[in-house]
Amino acid sequence: MPDQDVQTVEQRLAALFEHLGLERAHFGVQNTAEMDPIIAGQPERIASMAMAGLNRLQAATVAPIADRLLLMYGDGGAGVDAIAASLPALPEVERHCFKDYVVLTWSDVAADRGGEIVPLWLDFLGRAEARNPASQPRIAPCEGDGEGGGEVTGEVSGITYRVRGSGPALVLLPMLLSASQWEPIIERLAEYYCVISLGGRYLGGVGFIDGRGTDPGYLRGVHMHINEINIQPGETVLDVGCGPGSLDRWLARHTQGANPITAVDVNGYFLREAAAIAEAEGLSDSISFGPGNAEDLPFPDNSFDVVMSHTVMEECDAELMLAEMIRVAKPGGRVAVMVRAVDMRSLWNLPLSAAIKAKVEAPVPSVGAKGCADASLYSRFGRSGLTDLKLFPTTMTVSDPDGYTWKYYEPYLFSMLDADETAQWHAAKAQAIADKSILLARWLHCAVGTKAG
Repeated sequence: MPDQDVQTVEQRLAALFEHLGLERAHFGVQNTAEMDPIIAGQPERIASMAMAGLNRLQAATVAPIADRLLLMYGDGGAGVDAIAASLPALPEVERHCFKDYVVLTWSDVAADRGGEIVPLWLDFLGRAEARNPASQPRIAPCEGDGEGGGEVTGEVSGITYRVRGSGPALVLLPMLLSASQWEPIIERLAEYYCVISLGGRYLGGVGFIDGRGTDPGYLRGVHMHINEINIQPGETVLDVGCGPGSLDRWLARHTQGANPITAVDVNGYFLREAAAIAEAEGLSDSISFGPGNAEDLPFPDNSFDVVMSHTVMEECDAELMLAEMIRVAKPGGRVAVMVRAVDMRSLWNLPLSAAIKAKVEAPVPSVGAKGCADASLYSRFGRSGLTDLKLFPTTMTVSDPDGYTWKYYEPYLFSMLDADETAQWHAAKAQAIADKSILLARWLHCAVGTKAG
């Protein structure tokens, strides 16, 4: 389970920086959520920052470091409007647009555009280092035992670190859902800098999905879906696109370990984190994590009693994924899918004007070209040959404005609001917190079907 002594991400990062001897460092991030308190309160600790594959941006948040900020973004995707709206207020910022590149939450930007990123970033880092030198960590690979290819690894306050190279510190925070994270470009960067890659359950996509996966409001929707699957003791379960294993750990507890769970994902970073967290929570015997592509599952026909997936079909070829899930299900087994509903408006239960609500409650168009994130899930199941269909919407709710999930969604909204509207938002949020009615609700589409015998 997470640490019992409650610590903020800012406190955890501060403990890590102290351990590594970092008074100042260069940073690589996708979005700034975890760094926002440091940007606001201790901007001098940031020698420079590069944002790669960002899908949200708020000018006021990054203004304190605008003279040492590099933005690398695509010309398509949900964040394009937010970036365009913020750039006029950030004339000092250096920027690079990846042409013909759509940035989605799961885009693998370092793998896809590493050839553009590395020379641009190294040039930027060289100039930033000349103006504002970063600390050299007190822990370097040469202090290791020679194993692991010249690396030093460790953990401080629940944050893991992996150190490669030497020289000024370059700290890489995890991206959200990127499969390769920063790995495709780290060796090049480590030729010039001491690259410190961070991980663990409190950062990036792991922190976001774990935060969502422990929120009672989200679990109510998941529980509703799982109840319709009607998992029986001893039945085998396959989770397609498991991420960091948040729901697998919940399911293992929910079923009291009565069902062997196999969990697969294409994201090696998530799989490593998932295995480590499951082991720390004593659930390794109940869950087996391994690589697997939802469009080409690495299992024989008729392998599992239950094949399920939660908020993954948005990213894949939905038809191929559903066909694969049906293929590996046993006759009489159940196939179950939950997707986000980009065809339905969300609810921010704050006392906002109708004009602001119209902006912030509009669906976010984050779905792959062949993905499914709407009510077409129901007709896909209807055409699939599955029987005993159970088709229904449900909701996920978030009521903790200090949690990672809320803090992930909120900056995207700010990019759509002007200064006066943002002030109204903060006032409405304070009022909703005071009267204990604060709530975010988003729709999900669910489907369950049985494979013919």
